[in-house]
Amino acid sequence: MDITSSFRPGSRFAPQKIRQVSQFIEYLSIRSGIDMSNVGFVDYGDIVLHPSDVAENIERITQVTSYLSDLKKIVVSIGGEHTVTVGTVLGTKADCVLSFDAHLDLRDEYMGYKYDHACVQRRLSEKGVMIIEIGNRAMGSDEIEYARSNKIPFFTSHEVKLLGPQEVAKKVINFLSPCKRVYITYDMDVLDPSYAPGVATPEPEGLDVSTVLDIMNLVVDDRVVGFDVVEVSPPYDPSEITSVVAAKLILETSAKIKTRLP
Repeated sequence: MDITSSFRPGSRFAPQKIRQVSQFIEYLSIRSGIDMSNVGFVDYGDIVLHPSDVAENIERITQVTSYLSDLKKIVVSIGGEHTVTVGTVLGTKADCVLSFDAHLDLRDEYMGYKYDHACVQRRLSEKGVMIIEIGNRAMGSDEIEYARSNKIPFFTSHEVKLLGPQEVAKKVINFLSPCKRVYITYDMDVLDPSYAPGVATPEPEGLDVSTVLDIMNLVVDDRVVGFDVVEVSPPYDPSEITSVVAAKLILETSAKIKTRLP
């Protein structure tokens, strides 16, 4: 889905591009010691979406994700704009979300739209989902006020660099302690544009890939029911490095989840 992109469209091409480049990276995770080529992924293909109806698409995504989640699958969603996360979180019936994102995405509306990539976490929060955010550095005062009044903790990219991955992970683990079903969302603009130039809304002073993976590696446990990688815009990255990094995030997160499963 690539309907509400406000700056650099093209995320509709990301799922196929990420699939393509993933064929050329090694499937052995050094971090987890898991060879994902021995585990495997089941690719259910793309969800057929309406070209302009966001609410309808969220409903379709919710239904498909719910079906897969009910089969006890760990759902890996490849976006697409960040709005798809509303559907995948609801479909997996997650009660908590760990979000890696340059933006808070807590706007009540954006340009008149309630379902927009800038409103993702706001819509989920309104449905009672607990949210914690990491790597933020682009936000409005209204979003900060909403986060504070609704007890949504967030760590700016500057704070993450000062605290370090281990300390941030401790705080995330503490926040997630009452959760039963955890969902992770990677908006690729959480990374500095030097690591991921091909995103819809790049923001300087982002995190590096290792920091994101270090935090993930410390917090993932058997409560993770799904995760996504969103906001890759292949037309803005002829080098394809952004898609390669997205594939790497999928590989490493999947491998870590595998180590935590019974």
